[in-house]
Amino acid sequence: MGASAVPGVRRSARLMQELPVAKRERPVTGERPVAKREKRREVPDTKREKAKAFATAAHASTAREASARADGVELIVGCDEAGRGPLAGPVVAAACAFSPGAEPIPGVGDSKSIADEAEREALYEQIVAAPGVVWSARVVSAARVDEVNILMASLEAMRLSIVDVLGASQRRPATALALIDGPFSPWKEGEKYVDFQQPQPPSDVALQVEPIKGGDAKVYCIAAASILAKVTRDRLMRRCAAATVGWRAACSTSLPPPRRLFLSATPAVRGPFLRRRYAELWPEYGLAEHKGYPTARHVAAIAKHGATAIHRRTFAPLKAQELPPPSADELRQIEAIEAAAQAKEGTP
Repeated sequence: MGASAVPGVRRSARLMQELPVAKRERPVTGERPVAKREKRREVPDTKREKAKAFATAAHASTAREASARADGVELIVGCDEAGRGPLAGPVVAAACAFSPGAEPIPGVGDSKSIADEAEREALYEQIVAAPGVVWSARVVSAARVDEVNILMASLEAMRLSIVDVLGASQRRPATALALIDGPFSPWKEGEKYVDFQQPQPPSDVALQVEPIKGGDAKVYCIAAASILAKVTRDRLMRRCAAATVGWRAACSTSLPPPRRLFLSATPAVRGPFLRRRYAELWPEYGLAEHKGYPTARHVAAIAKHGATAIHRRTFAPLKAQELPPPSADELRQIEAIEAAAQAKEGTP
């Protein structure tokens, strides 16, 4: 019997020749040798490269906007929110409309898929500088979240931002389509939602609303809105614009005037608060790091130091503590900071 033969098994010489060497020389007993698999693709070395690769792969499509324009819709607005899950801070919604024929910005996709904060910031700057873009970011406070619940607060921010965009142009469109991330229209129908319908779209604009589940990863203008909302909220949590509220100042952009940045708040809340940051007001909570989300560090800080004025009292674990609402002075301070972070831009 040859060295390669095994009792009870017959193998032809031709078969033995065709078998790979690793199989022909496999020992009869003992563990099988495992061949190393070849790498199928190069793996990015850095976090930024990984984020860029993911964002490029998840690049949102302009197909829905193109289809709507082919049907004669004059203005297509994408809308998304950021900040539904945190224990602290506001919820922010942004709406965004690009001019027809505008070149898509590479890498624009669902903001949650862009792990690198610097990457999101860079995309934000490209979006707001795009020729002809009209956008708005609206901030709804944690106090309002506690008052009406997070869903209603999110839809309220969406309504505000969409109406901003619809009314931003002197040349108002006759027809418009609002593409919404998620399953709900901001103007949610039903008897229990009758108190949550304001503001209404302009009466001279025929607006259609189309909710799209996962729209921030599929539809370009929704993806852009998701980045605007996310970056606006992140900046608010870690640093607020050092601006004087109540002024109307021209933006430094390549677009012709009167493209403007609007900041609005009551004169009573102007002052040094606008130069403060949530992370600076409450450094022990690490807000610049987690942006108010329920990380282990954040939950531990709440347990040690208690809740701040921007913590959501209707969210666990704070809900069980039955905490009093923020004071009037605290609410004015928060109003000033959030008003400074709230912006809208448009072209006539």
